[in-house]
Amino acid sequence: MNSPGGVGRRAALSAAVCAVVFAATCAASAPSADHATYVTGSGAFADDWSEEPLLEAGRVPRSDLVGLWQAILWADGYLPSSGITCAFDAATSGATRTWQTNHGLGADGIVGAATFGFAARRLVSAPPWTAYRGEKYTLPLLRGRGGVYEVYDAGRFHRLRTNEVTLTSCRH
Repeated sequence: MNSPGGVGRRAALSAAVCAVVFAATCAASAPSADHATYVTGSGAFADDWSEEPLLEAGRVPRSDLVGLWQAILWADGYLPSSGITCAFDAATSGATRTWQTNHGLGADGIVGAATFGFAARRLVSAPPWTAYRGEKYTLPLLRGRGGVYEVYDAGRFHRLRTNEVTLTSCRH
Protein backbone atom coordinates (compact mmCIF):
# COMPACT_ATOMS: atom_id res chain seq x y z
CA MET A 1 0.00 0.00 0.00
CA ASN A 2 1.38 3.40 -0.94
CA SER A 3 1.62 6.18 1.57
CA PRO A 4 0.13 9.53 0.49
CA GLY A 5 3.62 10.82 -0.34
CA GLY A 6 4.59 7.52 -1.93
CA VAL A 7 2.91 8.28 -5.24
CA GLY A 8 4.88 11.52 -5.59
CA ARG A 9 8.17 9.85 -4.67
CA ARG A 10 7.41 6.92 -6.99
CA ALA A 11 6.60 9.33 -9.82
CA ALA A 12 9.80 11.31 -9.20
CA LEU A 13 11.88 8.13 -9.25
CA SER A 14 10.07 6.83 -12.30
CA ALA A 15 10.52 10.20 -14.01
CA ALA A 16 14.23 9.48 -14.16
CA VAL A 17 13.56 6.03 -15.65
CA CYS A 18 11.03 7.45 -18.11
CA ALA A 19 13.31 10.31 -19.04
CA VAL A 20 15.87 7.70 -20.06
CA VAL A 21 13.25 5.69 -21.97
CA PHE A 22 11.81 8.70 -23.76
CA ALA A 23 15.16 10.43 -24.22
CA ALA A 24 16.43 7.27 -25.86
CA THR A 25 13.37 7.01 -28.05
CA CYS A 26 12.17 10.59 -28.45
CA ALA A 27 13.39 14.05 -29.37
CA ALA A 28 11.76 17.32 -30.21
CA SER A 29 10.64 18.22 -33.68
CA ALA A 30 9.01 21.35 -34.95
CA PRO A 31 5.26 20.93 -34.51
CA SER A 32 3.08 21.36 -37.55
CA ALA A 33 0.47 24.07 -37.23
CA ASP A 34 -1.72 22.39 -39.86
CA HIS A 35 -4.67 20.44 -38.49
CA ALA A 36 -2.92 19.30 -35.33
CA THR A 37 -5.09 17.30 -32.99
CA TYR A 38 -3.93 16.42 -29.53
CA VAL A 39 -4.44 13.80 -26.84
CA THR A 40 -6.64 15.61 -24.33
CA GLY A 41 -8.50 15.25 -21.09
CA SER A 42 -10.50 17.30 -18.62
CA GLY A 43 -12.24 16.88 -15.30
CA ALA A 44 -11.59 13.62 -13.51
CA PHE A 45 -8.60 11.68 -14.86
CA ALA A 46 -10.68 8.51 -15.23
CA ASP A 47 -12.70 10.30 -17.94
CA ASP A 48 -9.59 11.06 -20.01
CA TRP A 49 -8.70 9.28 -23.25
CA SER A 50 -12.10 7.62 -23.82
CA GLU A 51 -12.74 9.88 -26.81
CA GLU A 52 -9.41 9.32 -28.54
CA PRO A 53 -9.41 7.66 -31.99
CA LEU A 54 -9.49 3.86 -32.19
CA LEU A 55 -6.11 2.18 -32.44
CA GLU A 56 -6.07 -1.00 -34.50
CA ALA A 57 -3.31 -2.85 -36.35
CA GLY A 58 -3.28 -2.04 -40.04
CA ARG A 59 -5.95 0.65 -39.70
CA VAL A 60 -4.29 3.53 -37.91
CA PRO A 61 -1.38 5.70 -39.02
CA ARG A 62 1.70 6.10 -36.90
CA SER A 63 1.18 8.77 -34.25
CA ASP A 64 2.16 10.01 -30.82
CA LEU A 65 -1.13 8.55 -29.55
CA VAL A 66 0.07 5.08 -30.56
CA GLY A 67 3.37 5.89 -28.82
CA LEU A 68 1.44 6.84 -25.67
CA TRP A 69 -0.42 3.52 -25.75
CA GLN A 70 2.86 1.67 -26.25
CA ALA A 71 4.35 3.60 -23.30
CA ILE A 72 1.39 2.43 -21.19
CA LEU A 73 2.08 -1.15 -22.28
CA TRP A 74 5.75 -0.58 -21.35
CA ALA A 75 4.80 0.89 -17.93
CA ASP A 76 2.67 -2.19 -17.27
CA GLY A 77 5.41 -4.59 -18.42
CA TYR A 78 3.82 -5.76 -21.68
CA LEU A 79 6.30 -4.17 -24.15
CA PRO A 80 10.02 -3.41 -23.93
CA SER A 81 11.05 0.23 -24.32
CA SER A 82 12.28 -0.66 -27.82
CA GLY A 83 8.63 -1.44 -28.65
CA ILE A 84 7.70 2.25 -28.45
CA THR A 85 7.69 2.90 -32.21
CA CYS A 86 4.38 4.78 -32.68
CA ALA A 87 3.31 2.09 -35.16
CA PHE A 88 0.39 -0.12 -34.13
CA ASP A 89 2.08 -3.30 -35.31
CA ALA A 90 1.55 -7.00 -34.60
CA ALA A 91 3.64 -6.84 -31.40
CA THR A 92 1.53 -3.95 -30.08
CA SER A 93 -1.70 -5.71 -31.04
CA GLY A 94 -0.60 -8.91 -29.28
CA ALA A 95 0.53 -7.02 -26.17
CA THR A 96 -2.79 -5.16 -26.22
CA ARG A 97 -4.76 -8.42 -26.34
CA THR A 98 -2.78 -9.79 -23.39
CA TRP A 99 -3.24 -6.51 -21.46
CA GLN A 100 -6.98 -6.57 -22.18
CA THR A 101 -7.30 -10.21 -21.08
CA ASN A 102 -5.38 -9.56 -17.87
CA HIS A 103 -7.65 -6.61 -17.07
CA GLY A 104 -10.95 -8.38 -17.76
CA LEU A 105 -11.69 -6.60 -21.03
CA GLY A 106 -12.69 -8.04 -24.39
CA ALA A 107 -9.38 -9.11 -25.95
CA ASP A 108 -9.75 -7.85 -29.50
CA GLY A 109 -6.39 -6.04 -29.71
CA ILE A 110 -8.19 -2.77 -30.51
CA VAL A 111 -7.70 0.22 -28.23
CA GLY A 112 -11.00 2.04 -28.03
CA ALA A 113 -13.05 3.80 -25.38
CA ALA A 114 -13.22 0.80 -23.01
CA THR A 115 -9.48 0.08 -23.15
CA PHE A 116 -8.40 3.71 -22.98
CA GLY A 117 -10.98 4.29 -20.23
CA PHE A 118 -9.68 1.39 -18.16
CA ALA A 119 -6.10 2.67 -18.53
CA ALA A 120 -7.16 6.19 -17.57
CA ARG A 121 -8.28 4.87 -14.18
CA ARG A 122 -4.58 4.60 -13.37
CA LEU A 123 -3.94 8.29 -13.94
CA VAL A 124 -3.04 10.06 -10.72
CA SER A 125 -1.97 13.50 -9.69
CA ALA A 126 1.69 13.44 -8.70
CA PRO A 127 2.62 17.13 -8.77
CA PRO A 128 4.01 18.54 -10.86
CA TRP A 129 2.91 15.69 -13.12
CA THR A 130 -0.10 13.71 -14.04
CA ALA A 131 1.23 10.16 -13.90
CA TYR A 132 0.13 6.83 -15.27
CA ARG A 133 0.74 4.43 -12.38
CA GLY A 134 1.78 1.30 -14.26
CA GLU A 135 2.28 -2.17 -12.90
CA LYS A 136 6.07 -1.87 -13.29
CA TYR A 137 6.79 1.84 -13.83
CA THR A 138 5.14 5.16 -13.29
CA LEU A 139 4.91 7.14 -16.52
CA PRO A 140 5.11 10.90 -15.87
CA LEU A 141 2.88 12.98 -18.12
CA LEU A 142 1.49 16.48 -17.96
CA ARG A 143 -2.08 17.43 -18.60
CA GLY A 144 -1.26 20.98 -19.65
CA ARG A 145 -3.12 23.99 -20.99
CA GLY A 146 -6.47 23.10 -22.45
CA GLY A 147 -6.14 19.55 -21.10
CA VAL A 148 -3.53 18.60 -23.71
CA TYR A 149 -1.34 15.70 -22.62
CA GLU A 150 2.40 16.12 -22.85
CA VAL A 151 5.30 13.70 -22.48
CA TYR A 152 8.86 14.42 -21.40
CA ASP A 153 11.07 14.53 -24.47
CA ALA A 154 14.57 15.93 -24.98
CA GLY A 155 14.64 17.95 -21.79
CA ARG A 156 11.11 19.35 -21.87
CA PHE A 157 7.49 18.30 -22.22
CA HIS A 158 5.97 18.05 -25.71
CA ARG A 159 2.31 17.85 -26.69
CA LEU A 160 1.12 14.44 -27.87
CA ARG A 161 -0.57 14.42 -31.26
CA THR A 162 -3.25 12.02 -32.42
CA ASN A 163 -2.64 12.56 -36.13
CA GLU A 164 1.12 12.72 -36.55
CA VAL A 165 4.44 11.59 -35.15
CA THR A 166 6.70 13.98 -33.28
CA LEU A 167 8.65 11.40 -31.24
CA THR A 168 12.09 10.77 -32.74
CA SER A 169 12.12 6.99 -32.43
CA CYS A 170 8.90 6.96 -34.39
CA ARG A 171 10.24 8.91 -37.35
CA HIS A 172 12.72 6.36 -38.71
